[in-house]
Amino acid sequence: MAKFPSSIWTTIHSVRSNPEKVKELIFRRYRQPVYEFVRHQGLPHEDAEDVTQEVFTQVCREGFLERANRKKGRFRTLISAVTRHVVASWRRKELAAVRDRRREVTLEDLEVAGEIEGDAEFDDLWVKNLIEQGLELLKDDPHVPALRMQLEGRSYDEIALALHKRVTDVTNHIHRAKKKLRAELERLIKEYSGADEVEDEIASLLHFMK
Repeated sequence: MAKFPSSIWTTIHSVRSNPEKVKELIFRRYRQPVYEFVRHQGLPHEDAEDVTQEVFTQVCREGFLERANRKKGRFRTLISAVTRHVVASWRRKELAAVRDRRREVTLEDLEVAGEIEGDAEFDDLWVKNLIEQGLELLKDDPHVPALRMQLEGRSYDEIALALHKRVTDVTNHIHRAKKKLRAELERLIKEYSGADEVEDEIASLLHFMK
């Protein structure tokens, strides 16, 4: 896994010097939640792939990232706003029967330097993506299987039966796995939020982690 700067905004502001690096990092970090969000809007796989690609094409277009203002909101909120904008544009072009919808998308009417509201659905998918990344990093930890099963909705008794363990052991495994997962989530969050913003970011997403 590539190392990220202390904040993705550091990378954003280097867009002039290394635009391809910026595009690669942003795409790698945000692709999955963007794709899933688009699918949740009812688009089939092929169209969702096209729209997801268009989101990052627009975000990485010259001048867009340089106008982004971190003081006006979190970067993931900006990505969410662009995604909703591109989906809406795609639908308008679809209704108008435009043959190549992707070439018609622009962000001219999206004020990236202004206040942008968050999106609970996008945040939910973003956190699920973070959790999955964290669990994948912990895949060799013996405590994680119990936590995965709990996240799937299984009861302690069901987990104990599946893992051939006592319920008290399952409880301990889940407790330890959650502590390790939180540490991984904090590390992942630091990759797109400055160190001074990590606690606020965790707090803002905490209800999605329950």
